Amino acid sequence: MPRIEALLSARLFLSPQLAGNRIFFISNLARHLSLYVMDEGGSVPQPLLPPHIALQNPELLGGYPFYVLPQLGKILVMIDNDGDENYQPMLIPIDGGFPEPAFGDRFTGYQVFCTYCDPARNLAYLVAQSRRERLTEAFRANLATGELEKLSQSTWGIWIDGGQRGSHTGDTD
Repeated sequence: MPRIEALLSARLFLSPQLAGNRIFFISNLARHLSLYVMDEGGSVPQPLLPPHIALQNPELLGGYPFYVLPQLGKILVMIDNDGDENYQPMLIPIDGGFPEPAFGDRFTGYQVFCTYCDPARNLAYLVAQSRRERLTEAFRANLATGELEKLSQSTWGIWIDGGQRGSHTGDTD
């Protein structure tokens, strides 16, 4: 008779991205969701984040949970603080390491989503929802320089898709 523990211990392999000959993905190999990499032809998955950092389930997160930027030798990862769901854009080396804020403290007090990424141009499109006031802002982010270009803002919400200005209603600037 099969034991239920075998069913409960099934591993997840989520949001795969192929960059060069390496596959980057989110998995619960260490009992919480984290970022891993392995060779395209097969190898032992290697963790890319410190063990105390857990990622959100990508199915519950708006936008991309991470994006590999081979030209920069970095990975953009959306990380919150102990489950507060205030996702922040962080950068780690492509071989793993400690996350550093991609844009300093610019998004403190915001929940940020990466809705589109263009790794060839090192651009990301971000939607930032304020946790202090009714305000959503859209940005084009240059990940090579750290420059943020504000595209729009609204009290009613904005979403960017495909690297183009998203549709919105409400106040804009």
